[in-house]
Amino acid sequence: MKKVMIFVLLCMLYFPTISICQDKNLPPEWVFDDKNEIKNWGGLNQLQPLVVDTVKNAKGEKVTVLKTVSTGGDPYVFPDGNWNGFLPGVQQPFDGKKYPIIYIGVRVNVSSTWQIYYVTDQDTVYSERQRQNFQVNASDDFVDMQFKMTEGGWQEKEIRGFRLDPGTIAGVEAEIDYLSLRGVPGGKPKAVDHSGKLAITWGKIKN
Repeated sequence: MKKVMIFVLLCMLYFPTISICQDKNLPPEWVFDDKNEIKNWGGLNQLQPLVVDTVKNAKGEKVTVLKTVSTGGDPYVFPDGNWNGFLPGVQQPFDGKKYPIIYIGVRVNVSSTWQIYYVTDQDTVYSERQRQNFQVNASDDFVDMQFKMTEGGWQEKEIRGFRLDPGTIAGVEAEIDYLSLRGVPGGKPKAVDHSGKLAITWGKIKN
């Protein structure tokens, strides 16, 4: 037992990125620093191919983002998953009550309603019952948004996968800096307004 504890402690100290040291119950997070982060994103519909690219924010700083453009009124993609939920061994189910907030840093060219559909341990089929809409407005710079999942019983269930609909119209040019259930990722620059205050927008829920 002592040897095991010593090994774990050494692992945490010297190899923090090794999977044995990570809490497998953590919900997903994508920061798009590497194109391999999207290799398991499936079920692409009415979207141009996903690309991880480097762009500049309003201050001229380089930002690595996920880029895509909607080509119809029902664009969607399954982050690390498909119609059956998260891919086994890629993402783990997580507690919706413990992790009720979705964080996203995004810049778009046109305002539109975005959507999250999800499946759970109690309802494994994607449907309108388990869906939440939120408004993303056009902006010249990235906006840090966060919104609490309140529709369909997210906070009472185990989340086994979700679908991201980046807009509900054609022509939405989306640049996503990060998508997280854990909070604003460390190391990611937070958007600021002209007064120097942190510009975090609580997503406006639309049903």
